[in-house]
Amino acid sequence: MPGTALRLQSVPYQRSVAHIKHIGDFGQSYYGRLAQRNGFDEALLTGPDGTISEGAISNIGFFDGATIVWPAAPVLHGITMQLLQAKLPSRGLPSRSSPVRLADVNSFTGVFATNPRGIGPVRHIGHALPVDIRLMTQLTETHESGPWDQI
Repeated sequence: MPGTALRLQSVPYQRSVAHIKHIGDFGQSYYGRLAQRNGFDEALLTGPDGTISEGAISNIGFFDGATIVWPAAPVLHGITMQLLQAKLPSRGLPSRSSPVRLADVNSFTGVFATNPRGIGPVRHIGHALPVDIRLMTQLTETHESGPWDQI
């Protein structure tokens, strides 16, 4: 995923007990595979009213030109998302949680996905989206700036 511009297919599904990492969520796996069969990289999980929560295997973030907006919806707060949330304010890029609906996507200047493999720009959710190269560079540098855990 790092650096790869992603195409997401929105699907009407939200994970049960989303805040807890667990396996065996049939819907999450089903919609992820369905999106891939339809030529997309990932499924974007949405509520009945089009409220965006997360990807099937990723978190999603939106950039409004000044602030990172994380969907205020049932999600697993992934480690990459948590690392960015902790580090971005010190680099002049605040973040907040707020409801984001599919109808809102065009109001953002950049969209990205995160998972343990890294950060990637989202270039399609129902239609083409701009990729904010400056934002992606800042997110990647922020993510890579942290110290490694010693083993």
